[in-house]
Amino acid sequence: MIDVGGNQKVSVVVDVLRFSSTVTTLLTFVDEIYIALSEKEKGIYIGEKFGVKREGYDYGNSPIEILKNKEEILERYERGEKIFIKTTNGTRVLESLKAEEIYIGSILNAEAVSKVSNSFSLIPCHTLKGFAIEDFIGCGVIAKFREDLDESALSAKLLAERDYREVIINSRSAQNLKDLGYGNDIYFCLLENLYDIVGKYEKEKKRIVRCMI
Repeated sequence: MIDVGGNQKVSVVVDVLRFSSTVTTLLTFVDEIYIALSEKEKGIYIGEKFGVKREGYDYGNSPIEILKNKEEILERYERGEKIFIKTTNGTRVLESLKAEEIYIGSILNAEAVSKVSNSFSLIPCHTLKGFAIEDFIGCGVIAKFREDLDESALSAKLLAERDYREVIINSRSAQNLKDLGYGNDIYFCLLENLYDIVGKYEKEKKRIVRCMI
C-alpha cells in the first residue's frame, strides 16, 4: 500500500500490465463492466489466466485487442449483453479490498485518477510470484500529480520521474507478454494520460462503472 494523504477508506488499484489498462480502455465506450464470478450468464467475456486468454472467453485481457474489436463489442453491449472480466491478479486484488471507495488506476489515466479524492491509498497488484516493478512505477506516475506523499509514494514518484518506460519494457512481466505475443500491449499501456476517465468499483454489484473526474 502506498499512501497519498493517508486515507485508507479510498483505494486506487494499479495493475499496469494489463487489468487496469484494459478496464480503462473499455470504459471509454461502455458504462460498466462486471467481475466474472462464473461463466453461466450470457455476455461478453474478457480475461486471462497467466497472461493467456481464458478458455471459452471472447477476448483476452488486452487493450489493443479490445480496441480492434470495439465495434463488435459495442454492438453486442448495446443489444443488452453485459461485459464480464476476470484476470489472474487484477480482479483478485479488487475483490479482496475493504476500502469504502475503490478506483482503477493506470498510466493511461494517471492524472485523472490522482483527483478521485483529497487523499487515498495506491494498491499495486503485483503478481502471484511477488513484486512487479511496473505496478510500483504506475503508482509513481499517479503520485507525480500529488504533493502529500508518504515515503513509499515519494520513492515511486522519484522512479516515475526518470525514464520509467524503459524499466517497464524490460521487466519480467513485459517479457512474459512479449513471449505470449502481446508485446504491443506493453507500449500501449505506457501512454501517459491518454484518457481522462476513471473506473469505480461497486462492491455490492460486483461491477466497475465509468466516472468522469
